[in-house]
Amino acid sequence: MRSETKYSAGFVEQHHDPAVPICLPTSPGRRSDEDTDRANWAPSDGRSERRSGIMRWTGPDGKVHVAAPPAVVSPLDGNLIISAVADPWRIYGRMMMTVIPAFLLLYLALLLTIGILQWDPILIIAGGTLSIPPVLFILKLTRPPVFQLWRATPNPAGTTLHNRPQMPALTTPIPTNMSRHLAMDSTPIEFPPSWGPWALFGGSVLISLVLSLIMAGTNNSLLSFVIFGLMSVPLWLVGFSVPVLAWWSLAGRRLKLHIKRVEAEAWLIAGMMSAFPAFLLNSLLLPELIPPGWDSFSHDLATVAIGAPVIEELSKASAILIFSTSLKGRSNGFMIGFSVGLGFGLIENLQYIAVALFGGPVDLATTTLVRGVGSIPAHALWTAIVGSAIGGYFGSKEMDTRTSRKIADVQIHLIDKIEGLGFDLDGDGLLEGYRGDVSAISNWNSDGHWTIKGTKQEVIDPKQDENDGRRSIMISLVAAMIGHSIWNALSLSSIAISSFLSLGDVATIMFVLSVVCTMVTAVIVITLKEIKNHSGANSGKVISK
Repeated sequence: MRSETKYSAGFVEQHHDPAVPICLPTSPGRRSDEDTDRANWAPSDGRSERRSGIMRWTGPDGKVHVAAPPAVVSPLDGNLIISAVADPWRIYGRMMMTVIPAFLLLYLALLLTIGILQWDPILIIAGGTLSIPPVLFILKLTRPPVFQLWRATPNPAGTTLHNRPQMPALTTPIPTNMSRHLAMDSTPIEFPPSWGPWALFGGSVLISLVLSLIMAGTNNSLLSFVIFGLMSVPLWLVGFSVPVLAWWSLAGRRLKLHIKRVEAEAWLIAGMMSAFPAFLLNSLLLPELIPPGWDSFSHDLATVAIGAPVIEELSKASAILIFSTSLKGRSNGFMIGFSVGLGFGLIENLQYIAVALFGGPVDLATTTLVRGVGSIPAHALWTAIVGSAIGGYFGSKEMDTRTSRKIADVQIHLIDKIEGLGFDLDGDGLLEGYRGDVSAISNWNSDGHWTIKGTKQEVIDPKQDENDGRRSIMISLVAAMIGHSIWNALSLSSIAISSFLSLGDVATIMFVLSVVCTMVTAVIVITLKEIKNHSGANSGKVISK
């Protein structure tokens, strides 16, 4: 029988032929639980026992083996580089796993809200119960990306067996010291080359057009309907999602910002979540604000071209503010706003493309094309303009100075309150509040920044500041609303305008196509120009004081 060593849950169990000697390498300072010559002897009964909270194993050789204590969690030093396998399309898979349950939650939230407003127990119970699975799934998918790292460092005084709680033990061929760390996943975002998503998107539109020709050539035969039915779901999935990835990849690659994957996913998900209040307000509140005597066209125009742009742009701007701590400049704010807008457009596009399926392949192809190259970048563009303005403000010296001054004011106010209770907090022997020079709490440094003593504060290097290119937040928000309003108004009223002009069928089609092409071209040109402008903008070099 050959000598055999088994490792299980951090214990050593040796089975061997008594005639064969056991030779284990030893080194000075080795633990007694690994050096069998120095282990405690005990009668061998083949059982394990726990004494004083320590698990011991009595092996067939009659020796007692004690589990090595696991390494404690320690801080991870900054010199460690962790490699990751490149997977540019991973972001697309995670995006798809999020948007579909988020879309279900959108309508379940509407159902739950209606149930609460009407106090209908059935709707409340149904909406609340059905919301649990998608909520749990999204929470699991977006949980904090923390991973556990076990690092073995060669050390002659170390051990070769390392116990890990609730995990298999690790063995090393040479003595090592094992350290244990918890770290956040800081993998940078990877986008596939933009031509890949664009090719996939163009292929889906082309397939829809070919299917429309087949159905027209066969007089809508049963076989053509079956083929379209089989292709409809893949065309829907590609049509509503791939354009988002294509525009995201285009912006991310041209802006050349260092972005963590978890941050980019959070921006996109925030855009999806911003659709919830917008959807509820557009569905429940906005129709109630329209006078009942208006005709259907005026009602739709007021809802789509006036109310919806205001509500949606405010919702998306609020989502940008969630990431105020990440806003460090115009370029950074532009990318955050662009991602939020894409998330909003993604969940909206899902519904529009799904409805277009029921109109046949022609409707599917035209809706997919117009929304993919027009509506999606439009949503991203309007929000990116607002994000650029917010990022420029949060990343400026002005914001830093105001924040620092506010902190100093709060500190002085707290000192006054505490000394009013009878405690001499500032050590001046008086209980009259803070009466010293403000420079004792904060001071103006040589660069003109207000710095609180005893704190580590991030400020913007004035040589890298972006004050010259900053935009007004209010003007940017109004511009986004106006652009959104013009897009919706032209989309809705182009056919009505052709009817007002008494155009024929062919002229109406040409007029509508010209309006759509003009809108799409304008959005594409402005979007590419804004991306180019922000790719050259310095997002501000962050330094620590």
